[in-house]
Amino acid sequence: MKLLLQIPTAMIVLVILAIWLASLRVVVLPPGPNKLAAMTALVFQGHGYRLVDSPQALCTRQAHPARDCDAVATNRLVNSVLLRMPYSQWLYDYTNPDPGKQARLVGETPLRTSIE
Repeated sequence: MKLLLQIPTAMIVLVILAIWLASLRVVVLPPGPNKLAAMTALVFQGHGYRLVDSPQALCTRQAHPARDCDAVATNRLVNSVLLRMPYSQWLYDYTNPDPGKQARLVGETPLRTSIE
């Protein structure tokens, strides 16, 4: 009985360890003028990305992103795609790529804009 529980537990630990060591991430690329088509991709060595992320959300989180931040982030993914899956609008919305929400969190409150 103990052996039956140890095998699945060991498998789960090995999968989690492999994901952590390979730095596997799910990156959602929206439709647009990119080198890559709109897709959801499983990438390795996705350092800087969250577990489920998009290049737009990555650039939104930076304090001072460059003008071509989206293009640079997308170009870095070209060689690290392991698996291509269909584009998911729900996953893209989950990554919170809206820069307006980020700006409101940093310091632009409705009170401040109404005073100015």
